[in-house]
Amino acid sequence: MARQPRKISVKEGEKVYYLVDANFLANRHINETKVSAANEQHQIKCAKAWWKEIKTQLRNDQARVYILDLCIAEAFKVLARKYYNNEAIFANPGSYSHAKNALAKDLTLSAREAKKSIRSIKYHDIQTNRDIIISVDRFFEKSCKERKKYGATSIVDLLILATAKYLVDFYGLPEDRLFIVTQDNALYKLAKSYADLPMVFNPAEPRDAADKVFRNA
Repeated sequence: MARQPRKISVKEGEKVYYLVDANFLANRHINETKVSAANEQHQIKCAKAWWKEIKTQLRNDQARVYILDLCIAEAFKVLARKYYNNEAIFANPGSYSHAKNALAKDLTLSAREAKKSIRSIKYHDIQTNRDIIISVDRFFEKSCKERKKYGATSIVDLLILATAKYLVDFYGLPEDRLFIVTQDNALYKLAKSYADLPMVFNPAEPRDAADKVFRNA
């Protein structure tokens, strides 16, 4: 399959789908002005620029975000680590609770919404099931043999790749409208090496910046 341009646009009557990793998910709820490291500030700013575009698409019922259940746990872990490691990103328990609650609210369908006959589902968690776990095996060899080339990837990283294939093969999502979004460099490099996986973006990469991907798409 020929690769489409590195642009994301929504045609009338269609949706686009995002499979996101934990860091990208957590960065939406971190105040970059509280971060001292310039690289991390850049990561958060780039993530928020993407989320601004995705939120607009979600509001217009033009998109849906898929998240592996393990990535949801990892996202809460990211917030917890920054709080309990005294990184000063969360100045007090209240600001930490606010970030956690905001993340939880994003991922939860309210009872009022759930009762509606027509529901707008913005976020969908994917359970780590047998089919995903078994299919992750195909990614082990390259990630182990070519670690120097791609960098170290975790089992959760590889499960994200397996989930991408699962969404295409079992959910029937169109591969050209499903996008992997990660801020993990190793996962980004590894995912790009597979021709049969959906397109992958790293918002912190210059060519993947929101103003390039979503403008004039």
